[in-house]
Amino acid sequence: MKGIIFVLHGRRNRIARGNFAAVEQLVSLLEKDGFLCRIGLLEGDHQTLEAALTQLQELGVTEYLLVPVLLFGATHFKQDLPERTQKILGEAKVQLLAPLGTTQAIYQSLKQQLMTNLAEKPGTRGLLIAHGTPHYQEPAVQLQQIAAKMSQETGYQILAVNYIGSNDYQSFLTAHPEERFVIQPFFLTHGHLVEKISQWIKKNHLPMDVILPTLEESPALVEALKERLVEAGCIPS
Repeated sequence: MKGIIFVLHGRRNRIARGNFAAVEQLVSLLEKDGFLCRIGLLEGDHQTLEAALTQLQELGVTEYLLVPVLLFGATHFKQDLPERTQKILGEAKVQLLAPLGTTQAIYQSLKQQLMTNLAEKPGTRGLLIAHGTPHYQEPAVQLQQIAAKMSQETGYQILAVNYIGSNDYQSFLTAHPEERFVIQPFFLTHGHLVEKISQWIKKNHLPMDVILPTLEESPALVEALKERLVEAGCIPS
């Protein structure tokens, strides 16, 4: 029997309802096709990853598909998720899908959002701000590739920086004090970090900067999850 666990980052004090709603849409479809599905959170004490794994294990699941509702492969993806899963499941068969940041659904959504706003603000450049990580190179490489491809396809210059790690947003914007940007937070939720970034920009950079919405309420999140599930053979294309 095969079970599917949608793995969300989670928060200690607030649930991102937009992310949950996106997952719940797909759970209802998958369960009609006979899959057993659960949601597991990496942070917080409610609806944990361990609880989701244990529930499926007790229901007789022998094959597990983990669908990370994460954007890039940093510490949660590369360390926490496999280590915590192995502690519960041991040597059970587990398939871990790729994060969502490189899906076409998310790429096209953010590209369109940036392009629309850049067209309304002549003389501005686009700026993607992702979480970043000091521990792995792959997310930074993927982010730069996304920005370069968007620049090529839109004809607008779109750059990319991080909240933490190399090429951080504060250093970048401080080095460009007089330039206006259309800023796209590359985050799944408008949580504490995005609010912190927004407040810093409003205080320390030009107030004419445009800060676009995150992916929290975007239909692209559902489409990105579908994209990964099609790749895994769980739903038809």
